Amino acid sequence: MAHNQFNNWLRGMHRGKIIAKKGRHKVIECIKCGFKHLYPIPSKSDLEKFYRNKYFTLIKKGGRAPEIRRLLKCGKEALREKKWLQSTLYGDIDYIIKKNILSKGRKIICDIGCGKGDFITYMTRKGWEAIGIEPSAEIRFSQKLIIYNLSLEEFIIRYPEYKNKFDAVTLLNVLEHVSNPIETLRIVKLLLKPNRGILCIRVPNDFNKLQYLTENKLRIKEPWWIAIPDHINYFSFESIKRLLESLNFKIIYYQGDFPMEFFLLMGENYVKNPNIGGLCHKKRVNFELSLPDVERRRLYSTLASIGIGRDCLIFAKS
Repeated sequence: MAHNQFNNWLRGMHRGKIIAKKGRHKVIECIKCGFKHLYPIPSKSDLEKFYRNKYFTLIKKGGRAPEIRRLLKCGKEALREKKWLQSTLYGDIDYIIKKNILSKGRKIICDIGCGKGDFITYMTRKGWEAIGIEPSAEIRFSQKLIIYNLSLEEFIIRYPEYKNKFDAVTLLNVLEHVSNPIETLRIVKLLLKPNRGILCIRVPNDFNKLQYLTENKLRIKEPWWIAIPDHINYFSFESIKRLLESLNFKIIYYQGDFPMEFFLLMGENYVKNPNIGGLCHKKRVNFELSLPDVERRRLYSTLASIGIGRDCLIFAKS
């Protein structure tokens, strides 16, 4: 079957109710996949060009991913962001994986979509042997880190010795970007140690009840959380758990994080005025750093149980 014919056939397999539109693009509740995604799905070649050559430039200009943009900067802002992530997200991942892992001795972790390597730097300091995979050609990597400048598909073909190698694999804000999350997770499963490797996924919690409530209250015509073409998939706690279980992963823990929609409902309209977004982020950081780790995790896991939190953080065993 010719390439174009195959793409047309593949697109035809995706069907479901249209739940949102942004410009000429649609988001459907896909019957085939079990989660929401763009329709039609951007081609793999178009996505590869976008991520290799445009994505990080767009971030630096303020068009995407403010968390990554702050990390890419030099100076105090980047240091504050790293300190916050190390004290919250990174620390939680290290704690939860170590709490549930069965392997003894030195452990090895792979961060897929690692950026310039801030997370694997942290995990190395915590006693892990850590490697990263990052497809972007726009990022400069530290020579001290082991980072493979390849796509996941290229990595598994070129380095078969890494199959069944890892105690843990992380996908932090990656799965929303890939054209085929199911195939991505199947490859990830090949990298994990059978029956004991731990997968950690972080994805935005989109089309959640607070977003719908805020959209109606502020009378916003288009969902602000839809990002074209890079955010292809839109998950919830339920849909990401369902996807993992369909691939025979066992869910061991999940939690959310600060529901940024709270600020919108309190009158801080960072959608209309992006400058407000930086102030809201600082308030969120101060709040999280003021809580003991155990209480913060307890709060966010409770919110996750009712589907609330800006992001989903989920852990599963292979």
